Amino acid sequence: MNIEKKHDEAGSAPLARPVDVVISPKELPRRQFAKGIIGTSGVLLTLASQPGMAATLCRSPSGSLSGGLQSHGPVVACAGRSPNFYKENAGWPSPCTPGTTFSSVFPCAGLTKDTYGASSTTLGLILDHQDFDTANLGMHLVATYLNILSGRIDFLTLSQVQSIWYDWQTYGYYSPTAGVQWRASDIVIYLSGTMS
Repeated sequence: MNIEKKHDEAGSAPLARPVDVVISPKELPRRQFAKGIIGTSGVLLTLASQPGMAATLCRSPSGSLSGGLQSHGPVVACAGRSPNFYKENAGWPSPCTPGTTFSSVFPCAGLTKDTYGASSTTLGLILDHQDFDTANLGMHLVATYLNILSGRIDFLTLSQVQSIWYDWQTYGYYSPTAGVQWRASDIVIYLSGTMS
């Protein structure tokens, strides 16, 4: 079942995307994120390159949309690891294990109940791409959850990430701020930017 398609058939229009430009693979998530925001809100958003920092978006979803990306606030932990890191490594932060069910962390209902919410769908299984996880949203949510538990990122909380999941499964998008709708692929671009 393609959940994205089901949401789109329900009347939500997909985001318009500008024409792609050839860029390096390392810059792709940041470029796609910026294009999605510009296409959605009409606001010019520039993300400054920060050499020496692996993760590029060390802000909450709404904070990432702010025009002034420089902050004089406290330094945040911004060393998130990718889904592949957790798939290949056994050292998961407690109390989590690869056998923990996805739905015990991210409650499932509606269109996700029989896929993400199945009793056999574990965090470890989601990290190994599943056909129903078309945009790899579940995969990136799991990695973000593990990054939060391990202290690798501290600018997002578990409840914020669960809210992203809840809104996406309920409405087909997440709104980081009024008038902005992130589809699964937009959420993945944002979450990828918090990881090395």
